[in-house]
Amino acid sequence: MKKFITTTCVFVLPFFGLYLFNVINYSQRGAEGDLARMGYFYTNPSPRSVIDSLYVIPKQYTLLSEIGLSSKEKFDVMTIGDSFSEQGKLGWKNYLAATGTSVLHVDRFISGSNPIQTLVSLVNSGFFDHIKPEFVVVQSIERDFNTRATSLDFAAKMDLNALTEKIEKHKSSSPNYDLQFFSDATLKMPLNNFQFSYTDKPIFSNTHQVKTTRRDLFSNSPDQLLFYKHDLQKMGAKNDSLKTLSSIDAIGQLSEMLAQLDVELIVLVSPDKFDLYYPFVADQSKFETPTFFATYEGADKAYVNVDTYRIFSEKMGEQKDIYYYDDTHWSPVGGKIVVNEVLRLMNQ
Repeated sequence: MKKFITTTCVFVLPFFGLYLFNVINYSQRGAEGDLARMGYFYTNPSPRSVIDSLYVIPKQYTLLSEIGLSSKEKFDVMTIGDSFSEQGKLGWKNYLAATGTSVLHVDRFISGSNPIQTLVSLVNSGFFDHIKPEFVVVQSIERDFNTRATSLDFAAKMDLNALTEKIEKHKSSSPNYDLQFFSDATLKMPLNNFQFSYTDKPIFSNTHQVKTTRRDLFSNSPDQLLFYKHDLQKMGAKNDSLKTLSSIDAIGQLSEMLAQLDVELIVLVSPDKFDLYYPFVADQSKFETPTFFATYEGADKAYVNVDTYRIFSEKMGEQKDIYYYDDTHWSPVGGKIVVNEVLRLMNQ
């Protein structure tokens, strides 16, 4: 028995020591952006929580799950998208609603992994007999836009009875970001922080960290850019100009379907953080040049489009924190810029 206890202590005590070291050096895990969490950084010069604390606004949009399909409802705008269309009260949809625009948002558990396909399925299912928006804004992250748009099934339908049942049964839950003793973070955290001293991306990190040429991009003037590994891994699909043009044609077909229901489509492609901040990367020779938006925003379209890359790039010298330093997403600063452009397009 004594030998077992001794053996156990020899195995557990080093892990316990690492765990305590991690807790002491990193106590704000739940308050940080996703890139900081995935990178396991001990230090964060510009936490998302600090930026968020500057913005206080009540929730003013309506969720589809809050009203269901039991009665007919009219809205100025319906929004549907991925994580860039979430962000709760600090999301762009809430700032749009704060302008006096009535906004219905399709919950993420409904929009799923391909919000564009979900919209097509809703169009084919009589959904817009119940929900009557004047505009629909469909949003997609850049790195998945071509894949989502070129794989659309224009005959797909959604069972509205099943949708109602799904809404009734859904239970929301918040993720737990607290450090756990028996988890891979115990080893990854010290290992990653050591490897970040000599490489852009440690072996076990989903986050890249590179030097920038400017310190005025984010609050507290960090000279690094953090971005998600898929921004690079999906560069081939993003830079495929023929695929981008096919995506534009597919979205044009969706726009025509909505127009037949007297609904106008507005498309919002959220730039990958690496692509948006690429002009400020100090050593660009390591990376393939992103060209998606050169093709996409330069092409003719049969639908209304928010030129996010152009607008953000123009604002970059005037405003910092368009995207969070430690997160893949735009901040309320970027969200408000998006809202101003969406309103302009709605009123033109």
